[in-house]
Amino acid sequence: MKYQDQDLLDALAVDFILGAMRGAARRRFQQLIMANPAVRQTVWRWEQHLNPLAESLPATLPNQRVWQRIQQRLGWTAPEVTTLPAKRRPVWVGLALAASLLLAVVMLKPMLTSPLQQDIAVIQTSDAKAWWLVSKAERKLTVKATAAVGEKQLNDYQLWMLPADGAAPVSLGLLPQQGEQILDWPAAADGITIAALAVSLEPLGGSPTGLPTGPVLFTAEIITL
Repeated sequence: MKYQDQDLLDALAVDFILGAMRGAARRRFQQLIMANPAVRQTVWRWEQHLNPLAESLPATLPNQRVWQRIQQRLGWTAPEVTTLPAKRRPVWVGLALAASLLLAVVMLKPMLTSPLQQDIAVIQTSDAKAWWLVSKAERKLTVKATAAVGEKQLNDYQLWMLPADGAAPVSLGLLPQQGEQILDWPAAADGITIAALAVSLEPLGGSPTGLPTGPVLFTAEIITL
């Protein structure tokens, strides 16, 4: 596929940001974000265009049945035996994405009471199941693992910051496989505009090269509160 075609790259970036890109295609594009500066810059640019549109939408509460589906989608409650008709699924799948942000606010609430500016990110699967919740305040990252995290005995999950200018990813440290962990913000990340966060699967102890070596499992946007 010719990713140097800017029109094609723009279309793919929009699909990725809006959640329309799923499965293997989404995983391939996550790899491209990590490896290709042009792809990273394009995704970041479209995030700046699209995010204000989402923020301008009025808050809408889902009805009780849809909310139950959201909770099941996020793993909060056990799924029911019956399923909704296929034509209704896009509604609650979309709401699940918004609900994952609500989950972040609820779980990170003790950290969000400070008057300081805070950045948060929800690292989640393509079907909106949250794995980690990340909060940055000053030079500290607080990371909480959810029950959805797939624990690995022979590997570590490593968190990366992807610069918007296309520079190489910067390691932010290893993610906990359970519980909560505080990570120091690295000096190498100071003054950099962040396009996104990413998680790769690495050998125990993290990448031996200082750059991602394993598959990219997730990417996530940072939201400032």
